[in-house]
Amino acid sequence: MEAGLFTWIETLSPWWWVALGVGLGALEMMIYSFVLIWPAMAAIVMAIILWIAPELQGELQITLFAVLSIALMFAGRGYFRKYGDGEPKTNLNNRSEQMVGKKATVVDFALGDGHIELNGLRWAAEWPDGQSAKVGQVVKIIAADGMSVQVENI
Repeated sequence: MEAGLFTWIETLSPWWWVALGVGLGALEMMIYSFVLIWPAMAAIVMAIILWIAPELQGELQITLFAVLSIALMFAGRGYFRKYGDGEPKTNLNNRSEQMVGKKATVVDFALGDGHIELNGLRWAAEWPDGQSAKVGQVVKIIAADGMSVQVENI
């Protein structure tokens, strides 16, 4: 018998891989890092592979687990980047985007730029070329970019 670094893994049943997968999945649920889910899935796949081919060497098991973890991470991240996670997009923490479509009052205007007031707050505003505005006029916010908004006359 050869004394390798991972020979002890050869004596383990596939259920140890299942236990590792469940443990990593539980840890992922506790810390919600979205990183441990991929090695957890790889451990479950390793249990299936070991069930099909129980004579795999320990070094090969570890290598397959590492390759599967990395491959599943890239595949999973690519999937979520392309299709999203199913959560609706929200502007909850984007105050300027929440203002799009609302009406505001012109505070001052000069050559296409000026300021508007919305909900008691003053915002820098830009008008499309050729539009002018008067103080007190009501305008509609059509776009937001940081601390500046784009408006059009109603």
